[in-house]
Amino acid sequence: MKSTYAIILKEPRHLVLDQVGLVDMTDQDVLVEVLWSGISTGTERLLWSGRMPHFPGLQYPLVPGYETVGIVREAGSASRTMPT
Repeated sequence: MKSTYAIILKEPRHLVLDQVGLVDMTDQDVLVEVLWSGISTGTERLLWSGRMPHFPGLQYPLVPGYETVGIVREAGSASRTMPT
């Protein structure tokens, strides 16, 4: 299995840098090389502080940074890319 490193919010006020596994790409996926990733001053700050109300899919451990800028390095045959 392929892996990469990521910042992981294990619990409120506890960040670690750790290796995470990557699932194999399918023909509908794209592989993005991340250049920058923003941290939300709303959602992720609430998770950091432990004050986030219950919301499906947002739980610990969490890899923050859903506001991301990057370069598409691979695109599956069934994926769609924007024209350059």
